[in-house]
Amino acid sequence: MLEYVEVEGVRNLSGVKVPLSAGATALFGANGSGKTSFLEAIYLLGVGRSFRTHQSRPMIQHGAEFCRVVGRLSEQGRSLTMGIEKYRDGGAKARLEGEPVPSLSDLAQQLPLILVETDGLGLLTGPPEGRRRLLDGTLFHVEQGFLAVWRRYAQAIRQRNAGLRRGILDGDSAWREELAQTGEQLTAVRAAVATQLGEKLCEIAPQLSDDLRGVELAFRPGWDRRETLAAALDKSAQTDKIQGFTRVGPHRADIKLTRDGVLVSEVLSRGQMKLMFVAIKLAQGQLIEALSHRAPFYLIDDLPAELDQAHRAAVCTELGAQRQVLLTAVDRGSLEAAWGGHPLELFHVEQGVISRC
Repeated sequence: MLEYVEVEGVRNLSGVKVPLSAGATALFGANGSGKTSFLEAIYLLGVGRSFRTHQSRPMIQHGAEFCRVVGRLSEQGRSLTMGIEKYRDGGAKARLEGEPVPSLSDLAQQLPLILVETDGLGLLTGPPEGRRRLLDGTLFHVEQGFLAVWRRYAQAIRQRNAGLRRGILDGDSAWREELAQTGEQLTAVRAAVATQLGEKLCEIAPQLSDDLRGVELAFRPGWDRRETLAAALDKSAQTDKIQGFTRVGPHRADIKLTRDGVLVSEVLSRGQMKLMFVAIKLAQGQLIEALSHRAPFYLIDDLPAELDQAHRAAVCTELGAQRQVLLTAVDRGSLEAAWGGHPLELFHVEQGVISRC
């Protein structure tokens, strides 16, 4: 579990240290008070970047050159201090037990996070990139060796596309061989985890709402699986050369979300879509927990948004009292009602100051 978090210079938060419950911790306060910024700080600690911006500068407090987040983890009898500093120029320094880590992925391995944010519906309605990240973010925590394969494929596709754009790949069989090898490996583990994620989703979604019965998740690998990736790349080679990019492969993969055979984006209301999004994220968290035997930390931003009291309670019931959760909302009452009388550590947030109630 994450025992506490210290934040310095993340937006309006400075000199903040918050102890976290082994169960549920809740922050309430007016919009703009700093609730989401605190979630952002934890996300930075666990992932190495913000979920609200692609740039470092907006999240760093005005007048400061950097922001810092430090947290203390305890798990199976061991404790670990982790920290990250993010600089205005985009640079970052991360440490574990005071020692520098060579890659932010080393930090991310320590703290699995499941983020449920107010703008998350893009997972259902947006481009495939977000849905690929869902699969890859799950695999990162459960599949040993996944990151190495993903990096090999990503490097190969970047270099081949650069060559295609510059018109210098008259013979690129070596690149196609590397793409085919790593791409088949990547697709195999994605397909397996997509199947498991779909099974979890079918269990969880009806628990949140009867309207989500019949939901299904289907994996799309990025090429016609009736042939090998090597054959698909060979067939597409001349068109790739003309268009200047690789048209088939795992970088085009997607997952299709349907209810009774119809895309959820076409059949569900906005409120139902919010519940569907929450169901997917809960399924991801439970799958990571089942496969890695490590429970993720859940960040739930503005739970009441677009959900009525019954559906908020259903989400909290599915989360369960034994998982570590951080929730935010404008008012205290909606959080207490949703959590249903189970222990809930409450903090009030006002102008960047976080105070225990």
